[in-house]
Amino acid sequence: MDHHFSWYSLLPFYGNLHEYLQQNYAFTVVFSPGGILPDIKTITTVDHIYAALFINVILCSIGLSVYLKTKDIKNFTIPSKKVSLVNILEIYYEIVRTVIKDILGDKYKLHISFIGSLGLFVLFANVVGLCPGLPPCTGNLNTTLACGLSVFIYFNYHGFKVHGLGHIGHLANPIGSWWGWFLAPLFLPIEGIGLFVRPFSLGIRLAGNMIGDHSVMTAFASLSPLLLPLPFFFFGLVVSIIQAFVFCLLTSIYISLHTSEAH
Repeated sequence: MDHHFSWYSLLPFYGNLHEYLQQNYAFTVVFSPGGILPDIKTITTVDHIYAALFINVILCSIGLSVYLKTKDIKNFTIPSKKVSLVNILEIYYEIVRTVIKDILGDKYKLHISFIGSLGLFVLFANVVGLCPGLPPCTGNLNTTLACGLSVFIYFNYHGFKVHGLGHIGHLANPIGSWWGWFLAPLFLPIEGIGLFVRPFSLGIRLAGNMIGDHSVMTAFASLSPLLLPLPFFFFGLVVSIIQAFVFCLLTSIYISLHTSEAH
């Protein structure tokens, strides 16, 4: 199999979508294989769109399945001894809860659905991307920057909800004292840049790691498609889990920074 082959390209409307985006949105291309802000702007692939839709279908199917199985809560008062989808998701929930509770404190319940859902999306996208012919949507900056932007909107929304206009005031006076306002012309641009860089740091970090991981596996798979890539597939699985964990961890930290009472 050609290691640049994508099963997504065989799906309906793939070519039509690619052509439509090239004709109408090619001007939005910032990064390309030719570099940053290329003279000839080309949308090279729409694999990430189909991959993201595929992951969402998987997660919705899992969610529906678990909902139907746990609809009668009386049957789940005693955990099953068998390994099941419900047990696995319970373990995932406990891991996420433990991590974000240490960071967010008692308010973790308000944010666990957002952080847990986003973490599941990143985790499944990374792991599915290990399969030959299924490039990960998290290996594309469009997807990871969209995730980063979602986190940015989320923690700013809750920052305004908790602190009101004080959320902006903190950027000008992070010290919190009256004399800190005299340093506002210095702090405001520094804090503002730091704030707006966060979604980009989240997106670029995730995409960079997944692109690198996928490139290494592709390179070794091209040398020997049978045994040689196996250790790198295991390494890729570890990287996929770690990156999902780091994404959830950083999201929790950003939420904590902008919603804490001492903000």
